[in-house]
Amino acid sequence: MALQGNTKQVSDTQNIHRQNVGEDSNIIDLAIKKNIESKSILEVVRGKHTEYAHTLEDQLYEAKACCKIKTSSIAMYLPDDRRSRFFRQLDNLMDIENWEEDDKPVTEASFTTLLRLLLFIRPKRNPSLGATSDGNILAAWVINNQDRLTIECLAGDKVRWVLCGYFEENFERVAGEATFIARLPEVLSPYNPGHWFTDET
Repeated sequence: MALQGNTKQVSDTQNIHRQNVGEDSNIIDLAIKKNIESKSILEVVRGKHTEYAHTLEDQLYEAKACCKIKTSSIAMYLPDDRRSRFFRQLDNLMDIENWEEDDKPVTEASFTTLLRLLLFIRPKRNPSLGATSDGNILAAWVINNQDRLTIECLAGDKVRWVLCGYFEENFERVAGEATFIARLPEVLSPYNPGHWFTDET
């Protein structure tokens, strides 16, 4: 549902160092294949939980566990403090108190795109996390409480993005849809993406 409708609250920030997206995709593909598609790990994470996961709380538990295992599979690329912070963000995001009964938990496909995005842009600090009511995860970077870049992660390395802020003293709001991760630097280049992704405020 793009960046419209019900979304969970977003919270943090920052930096971009380009790398070959093909190599990053291979890294995460191998990690996920080894650690996530393993039947034994799925059984450990889900156990009987999936079989009877009819309540929203059960679904959120399963989604959060799957997201954390996926993140752990690329842990070597995340400093310990950033990984811990990221896990806390997931805990807060998927707290049952923040969800409505008809909301869909974050999907595996959307979260995989988020991990690919983070590997590709290499931010120095974690983005804020949010979610749409149909299960897509959001990553947001905010500067001075006024300039904001929000990226909605879709399946298959596709994203939607919305940015708003002051450019040459004029306030602008711009959106793009279905842009592949590898094209983000190009489509955002007129708006100085380093403004959000660097540590400078």
